Amino acid sequence: MTNFTQSARAKFLVSAVALLGLAACGGGGGGGGSGTGSEISVSGTTARGAALANATVDMTCANGARVTSTSDANGAFVSSRVALTYPCIGTAKTSTLTYRGILFGGNISNFTPLTDLLVETVLAASASGSAGLTLDQFIAKIRSDSTFAANVSSSTTVAAYRASVLKVVKDQLVGSGLTSAQADAIIAAAGNFDSTSFAIGSPLDKVLDNTASVLQNADGSLKAAILAIAKAAGDLLPTPGSGGTGGTGGTGGTGGTGGTGG
Repeated sequence: MTNFTQSARAKFLVSAVALLGLAACGGGGGGGGSGTGSEISVSGTTARGAALANATVDMTCANGARVTSTSDANGAFVSSRVALTYPCIGTAKTSTLTYRGILFGGNISNFTPLTDLLVETVLAASASGSAGLTLDQFIAKIRSDSTFAANVSSSTTVAAYRASVLKVVKDQLVGSGLTSAQADAIIAAAGNFDSTSFAIGSPLDKVLDNTASVLQNADGSLKAAILAIAKAAGDLLPTPGSGGTGGTGGTGGTGGTGGTGG
């Protein structure tokens, strides 16, 4: 696990700010914690580079709405239509692998190693200090605190989350022996990796392929050390403001776990 010294913290924050422009590009975006106003169908891709076929997708939203589906042979899924309030968070599970994902706005939510790191960062940032929320605790909080839900989904907060993840990934690539320019070239197509439509073989899919060696164990699960670094990065981000309450509605979701391993 990487230890964050005061110097490293300062360096991380400067780098994260520098990456905000990169993270803010591409499709999707923050949803402001608001409802859609009408029923929508959520779609996306479950992949580790290779497609995750027959993955069970299950997300719970701030109003208790559930987004459920199963991915096809290409890793693509489309949910039934549902009236939801952002954010929504949950998992895509196969018999051997689980990736977490989060929907801040729009109607595209991917489940990949990058989105699993994103959720790890969000959960860490959602509690002060070195504490972090579990998936179940996060769901309970967005359902009971509308101010928190809105702040989590704001465009500025979402951009910071994405920039934090891309900084972690870049550091791992550079640590593996690549130059900074080479690492930038590999993640250039990441964009809004959680909310950009992609297919196997596309530029974003190639990002997953080219980062697999530094992020994933052989079975596709996230390396424990990388999850720890993502959490430490999330601990450095501001905790979204709380205070308001809103209707919960519907039924709550079940929590999931991220990738584990050495």
